[in-house]
Amino acid sequence: MTSTGLSAAQKVCSVCDKILWFELQPEDVFGTPHHASRRALEASAKTCKLCRMVLRSAIANYQDSRGRRNGKGYWRQFNAIKYHDGTSMRDITYLKELGACVPVTGTDYPMGVGRAVLGATGNINSDGMHVNDDREVPNLEALTVDDSETANLPVWLYGNWWAENEPSAPGDTKPLRLMGVGARFGKTQSHFDALNTRPDQVHLRGSNLGICTNDDSLFKEIPGRLREINSDSDIAIGRLEKWVKDCELNHPFCGRPYFDPVLPTRVIDVFASDRGVAVLGTRGQRGNYVTLSHCWGTSSRLTATKESIKDLEEGIAVSYLPKTFQDAIQITRRLGIKYLWIDCLCIIQDDPDDWEREAAAMSQVYRNSYITISASASKDSYTGCFPKRERDSYVSPAILSLGYTTPREATGPMSHTLTYEHTSQLGKKNSVYLFEEWLPGSSYHFPQKMVMGSFGKRFDPIADEPLSTRAWTLQERLLSPRIIHYASDQMFFECESCMKSEDGFTFSDIYFGMKRLVETQQIPHSQHGIPRSGGLSFIVGQDAGGKNPGIRWQGGWLSLIENYTMRNLTVSGDKLTALAGVARALAEETGDRYFAGLWGRHFMEDLCWRMYPQEEIEDRRDMKNTPIKGKVLGTVRRPSEYRAPSWSWASLDGPVRHIPLSYSQLVSKIVDCSTIPVGRDPYGRVSGGKLNIQGPIFEFRPHLPKKRWDRHGIPVEIDLDDERGISTGALHLDVPDEPISYPCYALFLDPSKALILRTKDLEPKRGDDGTEDPDTLVSKPIPTCKDIHFNIAKTPDMKGNTFRALYDVVRIGVGVFVKAAKGNPDQKPGEEEKEPEQWDEAKHGKLTLDKILHVSGDGSWGPITKDDPLVWVTIV
Repeated sequence: MTSTGLSAAQKVCSVCDKILWFELQPEDVFGTPHHASRRALEASAKTCKLCRMVLRSAIANYQDSRGRRNGKGYWRQFNAIKYHDGTSMRDITYLKELGACVPVTGTDYPMGVGRAVLGATGNINSDGMHVNDDREVPNLEALTVDDSETANLPVWLYGNWWAENEPSAPGDTKPLRLMGVGARFGKTQSHFDALNTRPDQVHLRGSNLGICTNDDSLFKEIPGRLREINSDSDIAIGRLEKWVKDCELNHPFCGRPYFDPVLPTRVIDVFASDRGVAVLGTRGQRGNYVTLSHCWGTSSRLTATKESIKDLEEGIAVSYLPKTFQDAIQITRRLGIKYLWIDCLCIIQDDPDDWEREAAAMSQVYRNSYITISASASKDSYTGCFPKRERDSYVSPAILSLGYTTPREATGPMSHTLTYEHTSQLGKKNSVYLFEEWLPGSSYHFPQKMVMGSFGKRFDPIADEPLSTRAWTLQERLLSPRIIHYASDQMFFECESCMKSEDGFTFSDIYFGMKRLVETQQIPHSQHGIPRSGGLSFIVGQDAGGKNPGIRWQGGWLSLIENYTMRNLTVSGDKLTALAGVARALAEETGDRYFAGLWGRHFMEDLCWRMYPQEEIEDRRDMKNTPIKGKVLGTVRRPSEYRAPSWSWASLDGPVRHIPLSYSQLVSKIVDCSTIPVGRDPYGRVSGGKLNIQGPIFEFRPHLPKKRWDRHGIPVEIDLDDERGISTGALHLDVPDEPISYPCYALFLDPSKALILRTKDLEPKRGDDGTEDPDTLVSKPIPTCKDIHFNIAKTPDMKGNTFRALYDVVRIGVGVFVKAAKGNPDQKPGEEEKEPEQWDEAKHGKLTLDKILHVSGDGSWGPITKDDPLVWVTIV
């Protein structure tokens, strides 16, 4: 691009004025010359704001890699490659600095380079996030430049070019996009001569200056944008229109919005009059409409009732409506769409029949809408859709993904605006904004991917918004084909293909998408549970697949339930109803049967859930596992009235997590299951349900550890009464505050994981002499594997019979059990515990895998096998 020069609005020196900031070469290509020395740069920085920014950027590039960024260590990526320097081929290492969070996916488009290796520079938690540590290592921000080394060294500029999609071949620059600008000290323009770089290494330190431009700019290679302070501005509405058009034309998974769908039973005509709107009974009419997703709040609000519906149909002034509704009407009008659907105005709230009928149709209402307006930052109907932002300061999605909280100030004190005129459009101003923000580097030969998760953690950018705390709004988000989120910091557009932030970042891994949800509900039996290619685990009790191993944890039903149970409900009885729209849509797509939150084809996997009120962390320093409690996620409570059978997560309030099973080694089998709907909707409230299941059952008792308990959960044990000895386990009660009375029973689903049961009806505890204690109630007896073995030994003809419990049982928790540990045969009683023999072999490099206790794939640490007899129980 040719430029007619910079505008004089912000004074810069002659050196900065001549730089084409939008055409800088990548970090591992020749740098663009800036000032001839650091001293010259410092002198110019006294009057040139842009030079001050370049100086700070060059110093940041120089800083010693052994430091800490924002008080934390960070990840490094290493690539060993064959490098052709023009005359010969040599081995070099590409070292790339990343953020505090481990990337979820591969960072770069490999382009034949080979697999990268990641290394941490500090303490990390179980999620791969660097944490603050107490080692005396200086922060990168505190390190200073050695004057003697850099005083006379030239300054070189480079661009940080990431790839929007995979290049067709090495050297293809069409997908490259300019994400930032960096500066370095060096003897020459070559990256090999950069200060603080080894001769056999290319050190990608990234860019310390962010860059963005205007929506109508000719700089198409710059994806960054300024977020709008006011989300109701013409620019903001223009962005929304552009996103929708791009989705229609370029997203094959999305397609065009439904053309003239059947309208919901009632809609709001936003063009009824100049100053008013009216509720319209549609009677089968067709047309495009917009839906609103919002928090009702606790303050008084306008709703449709049997008494008010006539007045609403005759019309109501917009100014009389709550602010959130006013804003939604404004957005709908500016999009040129005639109809808007708002739940509290289009459903008669005091008519149970109307409410149940419309709730059952919720899936179609949101799925057929043109777009859903999400008042994400609004706490109630009176807050409005458009958050009030007074300062241009916020933490960008990229920085959050990297694990930092440094705010971006694109027009703040350490920022600069450059204005260009293109020769083809004289008189048109094209602005480029530079500001301080660090991003990881990118190689010209194998560029960094632009999508979230490729350079840091995956995260949901609206997870902490008020709307995301409400249970009803989850299905509204999930069912909507397109949704515009008016979040606290900026707007986000979400569809079935991706999620885009207003400032130019893309989230390709959709957290809420019906297509992904349907796909994960159609997986074969072999893809359930722990992946069979899940690697290795050397930690007793920990699966090889890690914490989130299975497909249905990745945008599937299990991840949906884990998100849903973190949310709040105003009416406790709506636990299943608020998700019924999604359940109905899934059933229609897959043909599967639904049982109070669990699916017939995935029942065993859905059944293995546990309450998770607080984060559980494992500190594995010094070859020891120390369980630590982390962030409180919620409170576990039993509802005051019956809501679901005990085997359903819907029977309780509180955060839920699913435990993956070893599906190739399942030891239980489902006989049948049924639920009783309260009303006409089979996906809503239930008044009862039962599950008939057969599996190995063992009675367990408390375990008194002889050494430090290294697992989360209550220590318990099972005497297997054979050569397997005593198996220890971690018990997780469904309601942690409720007391547990023994006997209790473990029904195993796979060799390790078990449902914890007791009989529904209790009986007085009997003493050894047979007397009853009426004040202490305990479970009635349930037949166990031990009982079956005893009876078969006594009466061999009983072998092959079905053994069934006499009493209905209820679930009270889950347990995870491991095989009995093999003791050291050479250790004498009372003798101090010796260091395992394997440690000594490891020190001398003689340790082989067959000598290490481990599991691979979906292997299990559990003691139970398919040879253990089955007991039939009915769980209610």
